[in-house]
Amino acid sequence: MYHPFSVTETVKISWRILKKNISTIAVYSLLSIAIIIGLGFVLYDIVADDILKSIGGVFLLVCISFLFLGFVKLIFQLIDEEFYDFEFKDIVPKVKMLLSYIVLLVMVSTIAVIMNSAIRVLNDGILQSILGIVIFLFFQFFFLFYFPICACFIVDDESGPFESVVQSFKLIKGNFFKYLLLFLFIEAMVFIGTITRIGMVFVIPFVNIILVVAYRKLIFSHLDIDDEIAETI
Repeated sequence: MYHPFSVTETVKISWRILKKNISTIAVYSLLSIAIIIGLGFVLYDIVADDILKSIGGVFLLVCISFLFLGFVKLIFQLIDEEFYDFEFKDIVPKVKMLLSYIVLLVMVSTIAVIMNSAIRVLNDGILQSILGIVIFLFFQFFFLFYFPICACFIVDDESGPFESVVQSFKLIKGNFFKYLLLFLFIEAMVFIGTITRIGMVFVIPFVNIILVVAYRKLIFSHLDIDDEIAETI
């Protein structure tokens, strides 16, 4: 049966996926955290050479991107497990996915840095302050609002970095305010999680599950086909 995009249903389905696969998700999340903390410790507390630290920083970025994309692939597999079984190799990101994600991340970050640097050239004053705030909010909004959907396209459709941006804008168009409501709900969860600190261990995986489910439901609503997630989860 066709189901239009619904914030309430998206959250409910995400919660059911988390409860049903809590052990798998917990193991992957804790293992990822341990790897990142371990690499960060080696990089900043053991390595003394600045050049090695720079190389290590790039390697850490690649590892974090790899683990994040792997988690996204894992959620897709858990959603689709009603239709077929999956193996460990099915959640390993392809090189193309990793490169597309990193290129997009670096590209957007570089544009943000360039624009902020350009603003600093202006004389100190209200105009500089306003432009600084506008640019900061714009890029923060893009990273938090559109970037997760870009990541889903990169994983699910093997889209390139530029293609994924165009696809994300088209996908959210028509459901912008519903997705905005979901975004505000996610922001509230993150805020609560940061207060408790330990809560972030739960919040981060759950938030990413919500975003993957939202992506799938938006895809179904645009294609005007049966909502397989709602029918099987």
